Amino acid sequence: MQTNTLIGDLLKYNTRYLLKKIGGIDKSLLFNRPGYNLNPMIWIFGHIVYCRAEMVEVMGIDPQSGGLAEYFASGTFPRNDPADYPHIDELAADLERLGDQISDLLNEGGEKLLARRAWGKYDTVGKHIVSGYIHESYHIGEINYLVNLLEKSNLNSTRLNLATKKKSGTGKILLDNLKSVLTVK
Repeated sequence: MQTNTLIGDLLKYNTRYLLKKIGGIDKSLLFNRPGYNLNPMIWIFGHIVYCRAEMVEVMGIDPQSGGLAEYFASGTFPRNDPADYPHIDELAADLERLGDQISDLLNEGGEKLLARRAWGKYDTVGKHIVSGYIHESYHIGEINYLVNLLEKSNLNSTRLNLATKKKSGTGKILLDNLKSVLTVK
């Protein structure tokens, strides 16, 4: 199996898994924040869609993603009003459309597309796409964890409109959590 086909298949799997996971929950849970420094599922889901649009753009195509960066780019803060967000069905349709577009582009472009020089953080399209796959898989894990946490607990009182404090970066949160686990008492 060629690398481009494998990556396309992995992205299709992520799409199916994520749409099934999101489709099976109470939609009001999308806006819950289990803590002031955690993003609600709607933000994480939208961020995955936004990152897919970036992958399409790196491949040289306009992703037609209409302003997702305003809501879901890294560093943006969750909105207080759920009505401020695009509807989950629109985001789900965009996720599927962008996934199909990436898969089609990978199939058409083959290994040459993956090896093509790119602008941005990585020097080739392939590195961007693989990094994007790893990044979205991480966020799918977050969504999976939040679904399990919110469905099995009584955290429904934590709404999106909590007072927003300055968010720590993901790296700092991970390091703080690692320190708390690894610190010998």
